[in-house]
Amino acid sequence: MAVVLSDRMASVSYEIRDIVARARKVAASGKKIHWFNIGDPNQFGFTPPPWITDAIMAALKDPKYSAYCPSEGDPELRAAIGKIEGVPSDYVTIHSGLSEGIDFLFQALVNPGENLLLPSPSYPLYNSKLRVNGGLDNYYQSDANFIPDTGDLRKKVNSRTKAIVVINPNNPTGATYPRKVLQEIVGIAGEHKLPIIADEIYDKMTIDEDHSINLRDLAGELPLISGNGLSKNFVYPGSRVGYLAFHGNGIGPLRDAIVKLCNSRLSVNWEMQRGALAAFTMPMSHLQKVRQELRERRDIIYKGLNGIQGISCAKPTAAFYSFPKIESGKFKDDREFVYSLLEETGVLVVPGSAFSPVLPGKYFRLVFLASPEELQEAIGKIDGFMRKNG
Repeated sequence: MAVVLSDRMASVSYEIRDIVARARKVAASGKKIHWFNIGDPNQFGFTPPPWITDAIMAALKDPKYSAYCPSEGDPELRAAIGKIEGVPSDYVTIHSGLSEGIDFLFQALVNPGENLLLPSPSYPLYNSKLRVNGGLDNYYQSDANFIPDTGDLRKKVNSRTKAIVVINPNNPTGATYPRKVLQEIVGIAGEHKLPIIADEIYDKMTIDEDHSINLRDLAGELPLISGNGLSKNFVYPGSRVGYLAFHGNGIGPLRDAIVKLCNSRLSVNWEMQRGALAAFTMPMSHLQKVRQELRERRDIIYKGLNGIQGISCAKPTAAFYSFPKIESGKFKDDREFVYSLLEETGVLVVPGSAFSPVLPGKYFRLVFLASPEELQEAIGKIDGFMRKNG
């Protein structure tokens, strides 16, 4: 007898990882796979700063931290983050990765049939978590450089909209948003009395600047939830420590709701939170080397992809993602392109439509964390593939 699943499971998908099963089959045939599908720096030789791992090791040896942590998070860590975010420590909650915080926000905010404004393209976790909680995605468009079209955003607001999501710097495109655009988004949110959810997990992982613009510096008293963590800025995705910070007038009830959800899940790994405390209180000196390495890789990808007939690519300015456009070829859509590329060349990328169902099927995401030599090799393979199939 088969177990009967809930209806909500039909809405759960995550193509970034789903495509790996296909890649493993190709690898089993003996073909070399170029794993450009997932943004995990540690798989490519990047490592967390030693002061973070040292703090975790010290906590592992201290019996105090083998107990349940306070549900909202380590008090010292919340205080340290509160200083960064400019809010009291009571307005910071710690999560098992920012992903859990996003899930909690959607549970607390969205009733069935209500919607959130999401950037197109967007990190697919938002779509998946929103739908499993009964909400609807409502995408606002971006321009050719993946900067939000605030005119389109304004048009998309309706009576069932609960919040505006801003992912800056952006996954999957590597774009960073200019101050003027962020100010316009704040203005629209204020006009319609909507809170903003600011996913700023890559805010220090900028390639050409020291950091991106944080919405907390522009939002004033507007209700704002800022999200960040260890995964990207500190190249430690396996730590699973993220946070939410609650800003502005009227944010108290949402903060209280998130605390209830924190209580229901008991706590986040305390030893890892001690590593996060070191991360958020020590200088981020590791980023200089990280930026240098990302800049070298970004420049290889940007030049190489734009040199391929039938491919164009906007210049990423943050994180480690490129979002090239398929300008020509015999492919009916991006999924056919991606699976054909994988089977013929071993280059594994993700279809652009995995990041937005309203995006034309002409894009793919390529993660450029691999070595410069491997990136050059993969560009050569993509070039040969397009010459054959263009």
